[in-house]
Amino acid sequence: MTAFFIWARRFAAYRSLTELLARSPLARLAMISAIPLAWIVLANIAPLVQMFVISFYQSYPVDAGTAPEFTVRHYLAFFERPLYLSAFARSFVFATLVTALTLLVMFPVAYYIAKVAPRMRRVRLLLLVIAPFWISEIIRSFAWMLMLSNRGAVNSFLSLIGYSGPPFELLYNNISLTIGVLYLTSLYMLLPLYSALEKIDDRLLEAAADLGATGVRRFSRIILPLARDGIVTGCTLVFLLVVGLYAMPVLLGGPSNTLFASTIGQIFGRAGDSWPLGSAFSMILIFAALAYVGVFMAVLQKRPGRRS
Repeated sequence: MTAFFIWARRFAAYRSLTELLARSPLARLAMISAIPLAWIVLANIAPLVQMFVISFYQSYPVDAGTAPEFTVRHYLAFFERPLYLSAFARSFVFATLVTALTLLVMFPVAYYIAKVAPRMRRVRLLLLVIAPFWISEIIRSFAWMLMLSNRGAVNSFLSLIGYSGPPFELLYNNISLTIGVLYLTSLYMLLPLYSALEKIDDRLLEAAADLGATGVRRFSRIILPLARDGIVTGCTLVFLLVVGLYAMPVLLGGPSNTLFASTIGQIFGRAGDSWPLGSAFSMILIFAALAYVGVFMAVLQKRPGRRS
């Protein structure tokens, strides 16, 4: 009898819930979005908030039974050493150049897959491009180290075709770092570009060609404006990814091209009370990158004739 009453109460609660969801769109929205919102808050926002708070601590961890002391000296330390400023500026310049280079390299690839390749082969081509990214970043970095070393595939090929000079220094410099990062971020540029280009109606290009528009004019007046959203999205993803890279710059870069994220990693790895300083530098990098991207998106997303 007790089990019957328990079952009846559960059934009544279930029926009340279903009736509430049927009547209220807001309740349906809350139920659908509860788990994603919880994931975003707990896994993404909460750690950043904690790091932001730690950046103002005088020391961390705080001793048990004592109240934390707050200070801004960790933010001021960023401006006290030229080493930090140069690594910070180098990160933004490098991320900007790599983003532009990735766009130039991947735009023709995305256009070929979206508009030139037969429709039945597009999925296969996308899978062919995506497949290497199933391997971790560390393994791909070591693969490039083998490719670009003095006895790697590149120098071996040059020797095979007749080059008899000393091997080219392709590793631990800007060359290896640029190639590796471009390869790492290419997918994040390709997919938004492909999505935008695939939506362009082929009849627009055909009509422009029938009216005498050259290929350059069709590209500048039709393809480029209609692919603008894909360009903005791809450039944003690539820039934010590059400016915060840690593992690949450490493996492929050299002492002369240390990025700010690597500097932050070194601060966190130091012995002693370094967490507040590393947290402050992390917050500076995050806010500066978001501001940079915000200006970039505001500039590129302006439509002709629109007044702000």
